Amino acid sequence: MEFRLERSSSTIFAFCLATGRAFGAAETAWWMFKRALLALALVVGTCGAPALSTPSVAGVGDVRVLTVRYIPSPDAGTTGLASGGLTYVLADVELTNGTPRDFTPSISRFFLTGTQNQRYQGTDSGSSVFAGISNSHRMLKQGDKRLYTVGFRSPDPVIAGTVSYEP
Repeated sequence: MEFRLERSSSTIFAFCLATGRAFGAAETAWWMFKRALLALALVVGTCGAPALSTPSVAGVGDVRVLTVRYIPSPDAGTTGLASGGLTYVLADVELTNGTPRDFTPSISRFFLTGTQNQRYQGTDSGSSVFAGISNSHRMLKQGDKRLYTVGFRSPDPVIAGTVSYEP
């Protein structure tokens, strides 16, 4: 059923009596809905959580941190400490030899300094979290770069700070 209000043989307004909507309103409503949805997506996208691409652990000096992973210590119960109380921070780092001489880097010379000035010494052995990790023990020539995977054992499950190398 259709109702038309006419004035001198031209249609001014037409709507469906069953739905109460003007003809063509369904198509207009669909496009309005899509626009509102797009606007909502833009607002949510810009106001969402901060990007996780920036690591909470950064490099200092000749060290550049590439990735950081936090792994709860599987052997915390065997050391007599409360389970779940220790975390390994595994960092993939790039070390550049910026010194005037060649040297052989040692994993124990990497240090993680937390925001409250806590210092943790680097390691790559002594736990099952290091299974499959093998770092180079070759000499690093002046100006060369090399990748290392370094672990830091911390009681803080989400520690933030800086990684440095102290020759």
